Amino acid sequence: MEIVKTDAAGLEAAARVLLGGGVAVIPTDTVYGLAAHPSFPEAVSRLASIKRRDAAKPIALLAGDAEGAAKFLGGLDAQAERLAARHWPGALTLVLPVRSGAADGEATRFEGLRVPDHEWTRSLIRACGGALRVTSANLSGSMAATDAASALASVGLSADIVADGGVSPGGAASTVAKVCGGRICVLREGPVEFMTLASASPRRAKILDGLGVDFTVEKSDAAEAAYPEDPERTVRENALAKGAALLARGRRRVLSADTIVWLDGRIYGKPRDLDEAAAFLRELNGRIHTVFTGVAYDGKTKVARSDVKFRRLSDADIAAYVELVRPTDRAGAYDIDERGDMIVESYEGEYENIMGLPVGPLREWGIVG
Repeated sequence: MEIVKTDAAGLEAAARVLLGGGVAVIPTDTVYGLAAHPSFPEAVSRLASIKRRDAAKPIALLAGDAEGAAKFLGGLDAQAERLAARHWPGALTLVLPVRSGAADGEATRFEGLRVPDHEWTRSLIRACGGALRVTSANLSGSMAATDAASALASVGLSADIVADGGVSPGGAASTVAKVCGGRICVLREGPVEFMTLASASPRRAKILDGLGVDFTVEKSDAAEAAYPEDPERTVRENALAKGAALLARGRRRVLSADTIVWLDGRIYGKPRDLDEAAAFLRELNGRIHTVFTGVAYDGKTKVARSDVKFRRLSDADIAAYVELVRPTDRAGAYDIDERGDMIVESYEGEYENIMGLPVGPLREWGIVG
């Protein structure tokens, strides 16, 4: 076992070991890693054996740059491409479809892939052809190694070479995330933190997507209050309660919101069924009502309001809208963004507020530019 520095000579020595089918301990921007060349299955198997971990668990790939990563990708959707552009090089491992090796490049499996923010390590990876299999240089279940001495004490004696690059600046294993159905799913918490939207509302998600915000979705189970005489208090308290429920689960950067339709001292929330949805629309028919949304983030709250005037609707108009949109998950039993032209004559205030998430507070809090 050889110990080298993270200089040109060390890079040459480590590359020679890896290209010869050996195993190396290397520094990264997060923690020290145990590396092998993906072209040598026996060397990759040694990584699992040295770590004493289940050999069936996949070992992530570290790429030297975007070009090296592209050799293994089966195609990025827009969300994954945005994440890669924002966080590579860096401490985010993306679980992505990779090429099967077939001529058509069809993706048949998923792999964890990352471009580390460590210049020497990226140079080593490029010298080895663009990617290496790398797992943390510690025994399975034990603390990750943040310096060469710790890595050497844990697994280094079983490696062929150890590159000593001092203390790893990150000090924690990377965040692991996957894009599932257009949403970010965090598989392992780490240095890269995403905002959490405390709502399953597709309309709020649509607004954030349109603004280019990276976020995860987790529905809050908080009980909702109702103060018909004070709609602003209602949405403010509900937004805070929804956020607090997720903060209690250990989430950070939680964005929560609550939207109601209010008219003549009555709160119109989500209808129980299509019959009640039709009843709501009949009561709002031809009149001006107010939409209140409370938004909470990082201890701050804002309330936005918009006034909406409905068209004069016949029973047939209402029945057609209810059947087409089936708005049982919308406050007030309607959605201005989905066939709103059928029922809305005009509005004053922010359109996104009527959808359920005003953009003004997000800009004020620096969530969007």
